[in-house]
Amino acid sequence: MSVINRVLKDLDRMGVAPGSLAGVRAVPARRGRTRPLWAFLLVLAASGAGWWFWPAPLPRVPRPSHPREERPRLRLSETLSETQNGPIGLDTHLPKPGAEQAGSLRYRETPIRLDTHLPERGAEQAGSLRYRETPIRLDTHLPEPRAARVSKEVRPLGVREQAEQAWTQAAHLIELGRGREALEALEALLRLDASHGPARQALVALSLEGGDAARAEALLRDGLLLHPQDAWYNRSLGQLSLQRGDTAGAADLLKSGLSKGVDAAYWGLYAGVLEKSGQAETATHAYREAARMDPGHGLWWVGLAVSLEQAGSRAEAATAYQRALQTRLGADIREFVTKKSEELGKP
Repeated sequence: MSVINRVLKDLDRMGVAPGSLAGVRAVPARRGRTRPLWAFLLVLAASGAGWWFWPAPLPRVPRPSHPREERPRLRLSETLSETQNGPIGLDTHLPKPGAEQAGSLRYRETPIRLDTHLPERGAEQAGSLRYRETPIRLDTHLPEPRAARVSKEVRPLGVREQAEQAWTQAAHLIELGRGREALEALEALLRLDASHGPARQALVALSLEGGDAARAEALLRDGLLLHPQDAWYNRSLGQLSLQRGDTAGAADLLKSGLSKGVDAAYWGLYAGVLEKSGQAETATHAYREAARMDPGHGLWWVGLAVSLEQAGSRAEAATAYQRALQTRLGADIREFVTKKSEELGKP
């Protein structure tokens, strides 16, 4: 066999068939004389064609971990475009080919499947990943209500509560007319709570009914110290002083209670005490206050007219008598006022 046939055999062993020698066949050498120059040139031309049409080597790809299906190797009778099994299929798990292979090779990318059960995505995944949030389920089964425990402990009553209960019982005895029993109940109540005002005042009234003025006065003086802002004790002590004939003492007691927010009756009592004690001008002021606070009460106008007449103010006294006639008066007092009004009205 000639040199060309040996070259073709070597190329077939390497698995590459140059395109320019695809139709060359091995023929037996002619016996006889050959020219060595032509043989050398022919070998040189075949080697140059083989070098020119030798395909560029593919980039070395790292072998994957999973087993790879072996593909048949190309032979001389096959081309790069077709094989016995059909078109060449490239491994889709290869990395993206470089720029030098972009125009000659086609590749297929397998879509990436992401696990959607990931923790909350970060800011860099907001535009590319989809995630699913698991709804929070709240336990709506509330615990069964427990029965409330009722405490049966008896709390002892305080001093104020005991005093109120005693006052209720004593007032009921007074309504029933059982004065002696009520008197004893009120004394026990004051021993329990000496500052109980209604009980002290009721005990003063029962003592005066029973004729025990000394006991009543002692109760009033103690109450005046315990209740310094209550004018009732000043008025009661003033009346007791009047009954004993102590007009000056009564005036002093009543005067000391004027700053405690007294009413028209208190001013009228104080004015009457002043008139009896000969203080006409001061009594006029007191009667004016009483008539101002209660202008419909005729006795205040009568008292004012009498005090003005004693002070020498006849014209003002006549006006006060006329004002008294415009109110409700008893028959005897009306007759007296009418007579005085006529006398002072004459020139």
